[in-house]
Amino acid sequence: MNNQGKKIPCSVSLLTLNSARGLSACLESLKDFEEIIVCDGNSSDATQNIARAFGARVIKQYDTDEPETPCAMDKARVRERAMSSSTLPWRFFMDSDDTLSKEAVEEIRTIVSDSNPKHFVWRMPTRIFIDGREIKHEATYPSYQTRLVHERVGAHFRGPVHERLAFDEKKFPIGEMQNFYNFHWPRERVERYWDYLHTYAKRELQTAQYGTLSSFLYWSVYRRIKTILGYLLWRLPAMYLRWGFKNSMPLSIELTIVRYHLYVLFGDIKNYFATRAWYVLFVETLRGKDLNRILGNLAVCHFEAYGRVLDVGGDGHASYWRFLGQARWHNVTTLDIDPKAKPDFLVDLEKGDLPFPDNHFDTALLFNVLEHVHNRERLLRNIRRVLRRDGTLLGIVPFLVGVHPSPHDYTRLTGEGLMKLFKMAGFVRITISPIGRGPLCAAYAQTELILPRIFKLFLLPLILGLDALVLAARPAWREKFPLSYAFSVR
Repeated sequence: MNNQGKKIPCSVSLLTLNSARGLSACLESLKDFEEIIVCDGNSSDATQNIARAFGARVIKQYDTDEPETPCAMDKARVRERAMSSSTLPWRFFMDSDDTLSKEAVEEIRTIVSDSNPKHFVWRMPTRIFIDGREIKHEATYPSYQTRLVHERVGAHFRGPVHERLAFDEKKFPIGEMQNFYNFHWPRERVERYWDYLHTYAKRELQTAQYGTLSSFLYWSVYRRIKTILGYLLWRLPAMYLRWGFKNSMPLSIELTIVRYHLYVLFGDIKNYFATRAWYVLFVETLRGKDLNRILGNLAVCHFEAYGRVLDVGGDGHASYWRFLGQARWHNVTTLDIDPKAKPDFLVDLEKGDLPFPDNHFDTALLFNVLEHVHNRERLLRNIRRVLRRDGTLLGIVPFLVGVHPSPHDYTRLTGEGLMKLFKMAGFVRITISPIGRGPLCAAYAQTELILPRIFKLFLLPLILGLDALVLAARPAWREKFPLSYAFSVR
């Protein structure tokens, strides 16, 4: 049966943000598809108008009207939203500055029109064009990307920066298409390629998660070094000696890719040690941080902040920002009573409502604030109002700490008191964790102010070791001597 002339029963989704420049060419190459979904980050240019002119359905990347909302901090989540909006069983995803050749379109038509396809997941070879000129030779050629998938596979996206489709590859082996997926790079992207890669490198480091030492050494160190040496010692020399420079990727681009891997390698090493307890204890003690703050920051490593963030009582530069485990926020709003902190909004938390509409933020941070507020339930109800339904409130409240007015210091809350307070404010999913190590750490925290900093470096490991022995003998004491409490509530 000849299906040419009919729309291809496949949904194509693409992400856009101020993508007007190359969007028309992209959508023109997709005109034979039955459904096109443009998932837009509230572009301020003509992107949405162009998309609608081609008959595409436009949806938002996030539930917000904030202009120019980038998706790069959580690209998998945005891809998932776009793909889940499909009304057809076959789904194809791409980027707004790329195109499909007529041959690739017809190959997809053949696959999705087959009632008994050989595969339900397909990958495509890729090729790059710079200012319309085909790059015939590149260090990673042949490079393949999985782009076409059927809904029965149950695939989902993983990776906040470099998103990939995840599915059961044993149950659904991947088919290989013959025609190319075309990447189009404008000349200015080549000229500013490091700026482009540097942005992604920083995002990759911000969202990296490190497991055991062995997995870190294998995945983050060995594999990265192997890639770098492969480029320098084999791929690049072999490519340029065989094909020359005329139709090959410019050497400056290839070396910039090596620079990217070196940047991430050293960044991973730095970040890995920065999240190890012994390293944090040593470095933060040298910085003059007290034990309560150090252990609190270690607890923060397990928090995940994403999307639009409200930092209540913070200036956006406090030490906990260095430890937040998942850096996927795209916008931070600060709010405080102290003008010296230079917050975005100067608000007396004891009076009036928070100056934001309902369901406005994805994450709220409340670090070391509750003890300074007398009407705590009212503040928490206000925060709950401005959080989205699935939004999260993260924070820490000190317990065993000296009086520290800012400008007031009203109370100390136990875990039980916090639980009741959050329930009264309307939160339902409540997780409260004591921060502390044991009775000796509790005693040390009360005396460390009089200790010389260099002396702490030797005394603190001894205190921690002794507390570990105490808790091994008396496990029930683990929650009896908290320095602070960390909480995550919804």
